[in-house]
Amino acid sequence: MNKKRQSTQSDIPIDTILEVAKKLIKIPSVSGDIEKSVEVLKFAETQLTGINFRPFASESIPSLLYSNRDKSTNRFKIILNAHLDVVPGASEQFEPYIKDTKLYGRGAYDMKAASAAKIILFKELIHKVCYPLALQLTTDEETGGINGTAYQIQQGIRGDFVITAECGSNFRIVHEAKGMLHLKLIAKGKVSHSAYPWNGENAILKIYEALDAIYKAYPLPKAEAYKTTINVTHIQTTNSSKHTITPDNCEVLLDVRYIPQEKKVIIQNIQKLLPEGITTEVVFHTMPHETNSNNEYIRSLQRIGQSILHRDLELRKQHATSDARYYSNVNNDGVEFGPIGENQHHNEEWVDIKSLGDYYQILKKFLLEIDAKETMIK
Repeated sequence: MNKKRQSTQSDIPIDTILEVAKKLIKIPSVSGDIEKSVEVLKFAETQLTGINFRPFASESIPSLLYSNRDKSTNRFKIILNAHLDVVPGASEQFEPYIKDTKLYGRGAYDMKAASAAKIILFKELIHKVCYPLALQLTTDEETGGINGTAYQIQQGIRGDFVITAECGSNFRIVHEAKGMLHLKLIAKGKVSHSAYPWNGENAILKIYEALDAIYKAYPLPKAEAYKTTINVTHIQTTNSSKHTITPDNCEVLLDVRYIPQEKKVIIQNIQKLLPEGITTEVVFHTMPHETNSNNEYIRSLQRIGQSILHRDLELRKQHATSDARYYSNVNNDGVEFGPIGENQHHNEEWVDIKSLGDYYQILKKFLLEIDAKETMIK
């Protein structure tokens, strides 16, 4: 067995992580901005000089895959997944600063600081682990991940276990998340003068009937509950006369977040609820993220995290989704697991600096323990 010295708090390069995180935050790599997406990846390249990588691009959106193997390797034991894109923010949010042990800035929590920790850790361990290890850097997670993580998977990239540092986990291990369905309901009616409604068919009222049936079957919870939710996000009609014409068309967009148990039937279940004359159109659909809570890597991550944080690491099912779902689609296991922070997509977004060090230490011990087991087997 190849014994390796375990990391201590003094081993954690927190100053380097913060320096890289600040530089990442300064680049306003908002999803969809190709120029800034290229720039943020170019900066990552400067931190990983001399390490083998493969560039990817889909619809002009770039992503990278670093590895300790040659460029033909598609299968890895562990993939560290990180997205470097952010949601839009005011100019001052791209000027990072530290206050009261927290790093502030757009992307500090979601998820450039954690990405910086992964970049530094990957560089440290690249020649210290014997198994295939990859670092996946993408720039479109905030707009769905189709041209980043999903595209790399389409090109054959696979992992036995994937860790994405998605915000919201706060050292909880998210092993399951809901599927996401954007569904359009379309109603057609018949125009009439609004003073003579019996001569027409009001398409808005047809949509109302549909929504009434949907919410009787799927009532919105009044508190957090891990169940399927259906939320109305947009409604429109082309009726240009707001008062004197009965509208003959209406469309509504639904954001459906469904539990894995409904993944094969969610669309049909909704369609069965709709009254006659309502049609549906799938605008966007991604499956749930699912990894068994008894997965050996999850148990290892949980045990190591407990030894460093001196508390239990909760296993969690999440309402929102992440790029981990794309690996579930090809039967690869994975989790969302990241440091402590708050206010993602809001003002005063921050990540706790000490938790960044703890995060680095947990991942390092996790990756080296796998190496020790692989070395023993060999």
